[in-house]
Amino acid sequence: MEILYIISIFSLIGFFVVIGYLFWNYSKTESYKSEYCELLEERISHLEHYIYELEENLVPLSEEIKNQIIQMYQDGKELMVIENTLNIPKTKVEMVLKEFHRKKV
Repeated sequence: MEILYIISIFSLIGFFVVIGYLFWNYSKTESYKSEYCELLEERISHLEHYIYELEENLVPLSEEIKNQIIQMYQDGKELMVIENTLNIPKTKVEMVLKEFHRKKV
């Protein structure tokens, strides 16, 4: 009877150890996933910045068009409306607005 009691205690301890290991392993993989997501977000932001610079170098916008974009934005127009009205890619409109916000601050 004592052997059955000892085996039961060791089984219970082993069960808790396995459950603890699974939780520890899960938390470790979650931290790696969050670090990887942060790295990917940083890479995406670098790529977006590169795309903005590349498009600006390929076809620079005139000051008149930039002023029109800013004026339409201040009037409360949405990006898609500005994009379709002026026939300018969305990335260029976003780039002009980001410049506007940087100068504003």
